[in-house]
Amino acid sequence: MARFEFKQDPPDEDWLARGDRQLNLVVRGFGLVLLVVGLIVALTVIGSAWSLYLSPTHIERFAQAVEQGSHLDLTLSRTTQHGQQQLDSADSAGVSATARTPSSIATQPGLRLSYFMAWLIAILLLLLVGRLAIAAVRTGGELALYDVQVKKLARALIKQSAHKPAD
Repeated sequence: MARFEFKQDPPDEDWLARGDRQLNLVVRGFGLVLLVVGLIVALTVIGSAWSLYLSPTHIERFAQAVEQGSHLDLTLSRTTQHGQQQLDSADSAGVSATARTPSSIATQPGLRLSYFMAWLIAILLLLLVGRLAIAAVRTGGELALYDVQVKKLARALIKQSAHKPAD
Protein backbone atom coordinates (compact mmCIF):
# COMPACT_ATOMS: atom_id res chain seq x y z
CA MET A 1 0.00 0.00 0.00
CA ALA A 2 1.30 3.45 -0.89
CA ARG A 3 1.90 5.84 1.87
CA PHE A 4 1.96 9.60 1.38
CA GLU A 5 3.69 11.99 3.67
CA PHE A 6 3.08 15.64 3.62
CA LYS A 7 6.18 17.56 4.41
CA GLN A 8 5.78 20.70 6.33
CA ASP A 9 7.26 23.93 5.00
CA PRO A 10 10.47 24.92 6.68
CA PRO A 11 10.00 27.46 9.40
CA ASP A 12 10.15 31.02 8.20
CA GLU A 13 13.47 32.65 8.74
CA ASP A 14 13.48 35.64 10.93
CA TRP A 15 13.92 39.06 9.42
CA LEU A 16 17.50 39.30 10.65
CA ALA A 17 18.64 36.22 8.67
CA ARG A 18 16.86 37.45 5.54
CA GLY A 19 18.42 40.88 5.88
CA ASP A 20 21.85 39.33 6.38
CA ARG A 21 21.45 37.21 3.26
CA GLN A 22 20.27 40.19 1.18
CA LEU A 23 23.12 42.35 2.44
CA ASN A 24 25.55 39.57 1.55
CA LEU A 25 24.17 39.47 -2.00
CA VAL A 26 24.39 43.26 -2.34
CA VAL A 27 28.01 43.28 -1.13
CA ARG A 28 28.93 40.48 -3.52
CA GLY A 29 27.21 42.22 -6.44
CA PHE A 30 28.98 45.49 -5.67
CA GLY A 31 32.25 43.58 -5.45
CA LEU A 32 31.72 42.03 -8.87
CA VAL A 33 30.88 45.41 -10.40
CA LEU A 34 33.97 46.96 -8.83
CA LEU A 35 36.09 44.07 -10.04
CA VAL A 36 34.85 44.41 -13.64
CA VAL A 37 35.25 48.20 -13.65
CA GLY A 38 38.79 47.86 -12.27
CA LEU A 39 39.71 45.36 -14.96
CA ILE A 40 38.31 47.57 -17.71
CA VAL A 41 40.21 50.61 -16.41
CA ALA A 42 43.43 48.60 -16.08
CA LEU A 43 43.13 47.37 -19.66
CA THR A 44 42.42 50.93 -20.82
CA VAL A 45 45.56 52.18 -19.06
CA ILE A 46 47.63 49.45 -20.69
CA GLY A 47 46.14 50.34 -24.08
CA SER A 48 46.88 54.04 -23.58
CA ALA A 49 50.47 53.38 -22.54
CA TRP A 50 50.94 51.09 -25.53
CA SER A 51 49.50 53.67 -27.94
CA LEU A 52 51.86 56.33 -26.56
CA TYR A 53 54.74 53.92 -27.07
CA LEU A 54 53.74 53.20 -30.66
CA SER A 55 52.95 56.79 -31.56
CA PRO A 56 54.72 59.27 -29.28
CA THR A 57 53.50 62.20 -31.38
CA HIS A 58 50.12 61.94 -29.63
CA ILE A 59 51.70 63.69 -26.67
CA GLU A 60 52.04 66.87 -28.77
CA ARG A 61 48.44 67.96 -28.06
CA PHE A 62 49.04 67.48 -24.37
CA ALA A 63 52.30 69.44 -24.60
CA GLN A 64 50.45 72.29 -26.31
CA ALA A 65 47.89 72.31 -23.50
CA VAL A 66 50.69 72.41 -20.92
CA GLU A 67 52.30 75.31 -22.79
CA GLN A 68 49.01 77.23 -23.02
CA GLY A 69 48.41 76.80 -19.32
CA SER A 70 51.89 77.46 -17.99
CA HIS A 71 53.75 79.41 -20.72
CA LEU A 72 56.79 77.37 -19.76
CA ASP A 73 58.44 77.44 -23.18
CA LEU A 74 57.80 81.16 -23.57
CA THR A 75 59.44 81.90 -20.22
CA LEU A 76 62.39 79.69 -21.06
CA SER A 77 62.83 81.29 -24.50
CA ARG A 78 62.73 84.81 -22.99
CA THR A 79 65.43 83.83 -20.50
CA THR A 80 67.51 82.27 -23.27
CA GLN A 81 67.06 85.30 -25.55
CA HIS A 82 68.06 87.66 -22.74
CA GLY A 83 71.22 85.63 -22.10
CA GLN A 84 71.97 85.46 -25.84
CA GLN A 85 71.61 89.25 -26.12
CA GLN A 86 74.09 89.71 -23.29
CA LEU A 87 76.55 87.35 -25.02
CA ASP A 88 76.08 89.18 -28.33
CA SER A 89 76.73 92.57 -26.73
CA ALA A 90 79.87 91.21 -25.06
CA ASP A 91 81.03 89.72 -28.36
CA SER A 92 80.40 92.93 -30.28
CA ALA A 93 82.37 94.96 -27.76
CA GLY A 94 85.45 92.74 -28.06
CA VAL A 95 85.31 91.43 -31.62
CA SER A 96 84.25 93.05 -34.89
CA ALA A 97 81.08 91.88 -36.61
CA THR A 98 83.03 90.35 -39.52
CA ALA A 99 85.09 88.17 -37.21
CA ARG A 100 82.09 86.47 -35.62
CA THR A 101 81.42 82.91 -36.72
CA PRO A 102 78.12 82.03 -38.39
CA SER A 103 77.47 79.40 -35.76
CA SER A 104 77.26 82.03 -33.03
CA ILE A 105 74.79 84.05 -35.07
CA ALA A 106 72.53 81.10 -35.94
CA THR A 107 69.77 80.47 -33.48
CA GLN A 108 69.78 77.17 -31.70
CA PRO A 109 66.66 75.05 -31.78
CA GLY A 110 64.57 75.84 -28.73
CA LEU A 111 64.27 73.39 -25.90
CA ARG A 112 60.60 72.60 -25.39
CA LEU A 113 60.31 71.98 -21.68
CA SER A 114 56.54 71.67 -22.01
CA TYR A 115 57.05 68.53 -24.14
CA PHE A 116 59.04 66.86 -21.36
CA MET A 117 56.59 68.05 -18.73
CA ALA A 118 53.72 66.60 -20.79
CA TRP A 119 55.48 63.22 -20.85
CA LEU A 120 56.09 63.40 -17.10
CA ILE A 121 52.49 64.30 -16.37
CA ALA A 122 51.15 61.61 -18.73
CA ILE A 123 53.31 58.92 -17.15
CA LEU A 124 52.35 59.99 -13.63
CA LEU A 125 48.66 60.01 -14.57
CA LEU A 126 48.93 56.54 -16.11
CA LEU A 127 50.65 55.28 -12.95
CA LEU A 128 48.01 56.85 -10.71
CA VAL A 129 45.05 55.50 -12.69
CA GLY A 130 46.72 52.09 -12.93
CA ARG A 131 47.23 52.02 -9.18
CA LEU A 132 43.58 52.93 -8.61
CA ALA A 133 42.50 50.20 -11.03
CA ILE A 134 44.59 47.61 -9.18
CA ALA A 135 43.07 48.74 -5.88
CA ALA A 136 39.56 48.47 -7.38
CA VAL A 137 40.27 44.93 -8.63
CA ARG A 138 41.64 43.88 -5.26
CA THR A 139 38.78 45.41 -3.28
CA GLY A 140 36.18 44.05 -5.69
CA GLY A 141 37.66 40.58 -5.41
CA GLU A 142 37.63 40.76 -1.63
CA LEU A 143 34.01 41.92 -1.61
CA ALA A 144 32.95 39.25 -4.09
CA LEU A 145 34.56 36.60 -1.91
CA TYR A 146 33.25 38.18 1.29
CA ASP A 147 31.34 35.13 2.46
CA VAL A 148 34.25 32.79 1.77
CA GLN A 149 36.60 34.95 3.82
CA VAL A 150 34.14 35.18 6.70
CA LYS A 151 33.76 31.39 6.71
CA LYS A 152 37.55 30.94 6.69
CA LEU A 153 37.83 33.34 9.61
CA ALA A 154 35.11 31.49 11.49
CA ARG A 155 36.84 28.14 10.90
CA ALA A 156 40.15 29.57 12.04
CA LEU A 157 38.56 30.97 15.20
CA ILE A 158 36.87 27.67 15.97
CA LYS A 159 40.09 25.77 15.36
CA GLN A 160 42.03 28.19 17.56
CA SER A 161 39.51 28.00 20.38
CA ALA A 162 39.54 24.17 20.18
CA HIS A 163 43.31 24.07 20.66
CA LYS A 164 43.34 26.35 23.70
CA PRO A 165 43.05 24.50 27.00
CA ALA A 166 40.23 25.61 29.25
CA ASP A 167 41.28 27.72 32.22
